Amino acid sequence: MLKTIQGITYYSSPRLEGVPGLVHAFLGRIGGISSGHLAYLNLGRRDEDKPENLAENKRRVAAAFGVDEGKIFTVSQVHSDLIVVLDSVDAGVEEIKTQEADGIITDIKGIEIGILTADCVPVLLFDRKNKIVAAVHAGWKGTASKISAKAVEIMMERFESRPQDIAAAIGPAIGPCCYEVGEEVVSAFGDQEGVAVQQGNKWHVDLPKVNLLQLQDTGVTDIDLSNICTSCRTDLFFSHRKEMGKTGRQLSFISLIS
Repeated sequence: MLKTIQGITYYSSPRLEGVPGLVHAFLGRIGGISSGHLAYLNLGRRDEDKPENLAENKRRVAAAFGVDEGKIFTVSQVHSDLIVVLDSVDAGVEEIKTQEADGIITDIKGIEIGILTADCVPVLLFDRKNKIVAAVHAGWKGTASKISAKAVEIMMERFESRPQDIAAAIGPAIGPCCYEVGEEVVSAFGDQEGVAVQQGNKWHVDLPKVNLLQLQDTGVTDIDLSNICTSCRTDLFFSHRKEMGKTGRQLSFISLIS
């Protein structure tokens, strides 16, 4: 469901909303101070934004959600299936930010883990029993490599999570209505079912649905799908496809606060 807090508009998953000791949000673009094509709540694109804008945007998010602005951990996203298991914060936010990966998993309380998107699929996972959280960035390459499913598998291997204890939330992303792709994208999925639909001589891919199906294949059944297309709703979200690359990045994060 779309909600607003202290001027910041975000999507909140019904699966994760109101869970004691857990904070999450799929942030949109409303509520920050960045300008131009980065307007307004840009939390990426550091090379194009003013440092003071990024700092203020992060401060506003932290104040709105009651989290620590100095402990928002992200990685250097490279459209891979690589996932960082964060079992210590000794390295610090800036060092972790340089690690090439597209997902983070942790059981550490009092920090936030997140990923940045502007059409790609943001996925948040929560193991209710063992108190493990994960944030995943699934573009078409990561989705083709089944990164969401791999995150679940790592949670099972490293933390003894069980699929039936995991809640998954798939946030706003480009929908099949707007995601027209070429043959190379379709072929990257091989024989995965439910991936592409042909409309005339054009192919369209439903990335959120594919991630949902891949999560279901691991045994996870408690899944929320936002069904909000970022390309259709550039009034609320950044969209790389709709805005032809001239856009900001929105943060999706999850945190164990207790």
